[in-house]
Amino acid sequence: FLKKVTASASQKREWNDRRRYLVYARTEARFYEEFSHILKHRNVPIPTLATSKKNLDSVLGDSELSGPVNEEPEAKILQHAGCFLFLSCAGRKLIQESPLSEKMAEIALNTVARLHAAAWEDKELLEKAASRLQRFGGSFALSMRNPKEIQKIPGNWKRFSDVFSPLNPDLFERKGIDQLGTRLVAIAPWVAKQLSVLPDQRHATLIHGDFKAMNVFLPAEHSNERDGLLIDFASTGVGYGMSDVAMHLSHSVSPEVLANGGEERLIASYINALKKVYAERGAGMAMCEYPPSVASLHYKLGVVDYARFVLGRFWGNASPEVFLSKADKPNVTLVNRNAKAALAFVEKTHRCLLELEQLSQIDERVVKD
Repeated sequence: FLKKVTASASQKREWNDRRRYLVYARTEARFYEEFSHILKHRNVPIPTLATSKKNLDSVLGDSELSGPVNEEPEAKILQHAGCFLFLSCAGRKLIQESPLSEKMAEIALNTVARLHAAAWEDKELLEKAASRLQRFGGSFALSMRNPKEIQKIPGNWKRFSDVFSPLNPDLFERKGIDQLGTRLVAIAPWVAKQLSVLPDQRHATLIHGDFKAMNVFLPAEHSNERDGLLIDFASTGVGYGMSDVAMHLSHSVSPEVLANGGEERLIASYINALKKVYAERGAGMAMCEYPPSVASLHYKLGVVDYARFVLGRFWGNASPEVFLSKADKPNVTLVNRNAKAALAFVEKTHRCLLELEQLSQIDERVVKD
């Protein structure tokens, strides 16, 4: 199949947004041209690149997405800027759906675990990724986002609370919930710093960066297959694998599945798959070490980081009526189209914030001392 991205297709956008769109395309092209053969050799399930053609250097140069925004090129230059990727079909019957059942979510996490295990603490590969892909992976990484988003969070949260508090008064009466927006703004830089993973750090890996249900093809529910097929690597870069897990469970898995221990079971399944796949990489390689306390911290960082993005980017006009209008759009995050999922996400974000706020305060005291 053909994936086509052109500057002319986004000509109505402001240059900052068009540039982001084109940098994402360049990242994905580089992923397939420079990294996919290595990852496929390590049994990561991704499409095969048949051929590609891109003309983006004249527009972007080597600038990073998080770097200074260059002046908008002339129209005649932008007219010919773009990227074409010719990719192989899956070769087996796969499906896409959202929200996912627990079984399907487990398969999705097993699939992304293959990507994480393939690059786990591989300093050479990650140094190249930091240079050629996103330095810090993730479509919602703070360094990649428009600064206006974080400025909107307190107002967006006030409006969200006014609209949704009648659906769960007890939740909104909890201590600290009324200040959730300002708390997210206050802790966002510290969280972003913790997630700004360097290639030589423990537990560093290559993350997908936009791991939602519509970016992984899955075998049918009745199938015995245990792996899907990952697609869309426009936000791939260095990070902690739990960032992918945190986004996926909030974006694509219903609150009913996550309740009653479902979230914990899925996280445990991911960690088990990560360790198993890592061990399969070759004789003599040590078992992937990922202590539960460290994995839990990375997950909570991912949850709060994603919450900052959701509140700033999506919840400015949130209401049950708006959610209902998007209820059947699987590419939209579940917490922005399902009231029950949104309220469960608020409760989870609050719990994670309480722990991270304590840790960030300890960090500040250590620095001062």
